[in-house]
Amino acid sequence: MSMLFECGKKNYKVDYHGQMNRFDGAKENYVEGTEVEISYSLIATDTDYTFYVDGKKVSVEWNNKKGYIIRFTMPAHDIEVYCNEKNSMEK
Repeated sequence: MSMLFECGKKNYKVDYHGQMNRFDGAKENYVEGTEVEISYSLIATDTDYTFYVDGKKVSVEWNNKKGYIIRFTMPAHDIEVYCNEKNSMEK
């Protein structure tokens, strides 16, 4: 359920598909319009990672200390954020 927040803006939920603990800095909800930055540091050398925010594949940045950096502006509705991992050694 969304909650009212200051200045008339609402808080909306993020569904991480059970992966919330894999995203550093992740919160369960954000106020609409918030500039969100989370990172993903559980990296395996033989794995390809694809990140999704609100149902769309997103471009990410690499940081040697934090891993993959995911940035987005929180929309005025509940969203999903998750990572799809694929072993790059498989055919």
